[in-house]
Amino acid sequence: MKRGIAEVPGILCGTGFGGIKKTQKKLDRPDTLLIVTETPSVFAAVYTRNDVQAAPIKFSKGISSKVNGIVANSGNANACTGEQGLRDAQRMAELAGRYSGKGAPFLVASTGVIGELLPMDRVEKGIKEAAENLGKAKGEEPARAIMTTDTFPKTAFAEGKGYVIGGIAKGAGMIDPAMATMLSFIATDAKVPPELLQKALKEAVDVSFNAITVDGDMSTNDCVFLLSTGKSDVTITEENYEEFKELLTKVLKELAYQIVKDGEGATKVAKIVVKGAETKEQARAVARKIALSPLVKTAIFGCDPNWGRIIAAAGAAGVGIKEEKVELYIGKFLLFKGERADYVEEEVYKYMKESSEITIELNLNLGNESFEYLTCDLSYEYVRINAEYRT
Repeated sequence: MKRGIAEVPGILCGTGFGGIKKTQKKLDRPDTLLIVTETPSVFAAVYTRNDVQAAPIKFSKGISSKVNGIVANSGNANACTGEQGLRDAQRMAELAGRYSGKGAPFLVASTGVIGELLPMDRVEKGIKEAAENLGKAKGEEPARAIMTTDTFPKTAFAEGKGYVIGGIAKGAGMIDPAMATMLSFIATDAKVPPELLQKALKEAVDVSFNAITVDGDMSTNDCVFLLSTGKSDVTITEENYEEFKELLTKVLKELAYQIVKDGEGATKVAKIVVKGAETKEQARAVARKIALSPLVKTAIFGCDPNWGRIIAAAGAAGVGIKEEKVELYIGKFLLFKGERADYVEEEVYKYMKESSEITIELNLNLGNESFEYLTCDLSYEYVRINAEYRT
């Protein structure tokens, strides 16, 4: 069994089905998730930077105390729903507290169609059922309850020195986090002070969830919640902070990779590696511009080693790269070194055709900094999925 958030000591998960999404398609998975901590938990959070933010984001941002858990639903984003949406988010938290027997406060997250009010009778049904199932949802089951267009549940788990970190995530489209319609819930049994927990989450998100893109679209509902149950004897301090952050980053990167792999209609993951930059910001800007380019992404789908598109995208970042210094590799093949290199196009095509993960590497030859970005190809299937999303 794959392990995730439910396998972290001090965490109980339950799922339910309320029938929240209005759809002609029959759903064969739960649509409500309840995560409960055995005792009140310290938490950290990172939210979407979108100026338009869903009601559950606004509600959860108002919580500063310890929490008793998280309540989440799929099928309806509760976004752009005004004052009623805020009341409904608060109601979700109240229902979670009542049916779990824990009381307030609960963090709230929603994902799905934007602009529709939550059907609260069905939401309550789902929460009640999830509470009745507390402790029964293990492994991938919690992640299944927050899926929308995902084709598989996303989990990750890692063991540290005397503590563990486990998490789940959802996301396949509307993915371009500056924090995507992406949700991720993570927990650790280590005792972590709030300020260190927040610092670790922000730094780990920066090189994981904030370094991926599927389609360049940022959602109204993205959030990452990290709970510290304190069930371990280990306390995180400045002395062992780096070790904790590295383990957390490992878990988040694994979840981020799964999101890109499951990108709507995607057939390939592409790792964009930019090295030899003057600054990390320069490397990041170039990698991001390449990762976002529809022309690069469609070339990856067609297994076309069209290096001109990559070089043009790199230059469009506008951060002062020097054309004559740039080296570009696809896999092990050098395609560009200030000008077209001597390579056999059929060999590069074969590498791209036979690989489910493609590496595109640029050496700017300007300095010593580097950055990696994950993206995926852009296929015909992406258009079909999103054309039919609301039906």
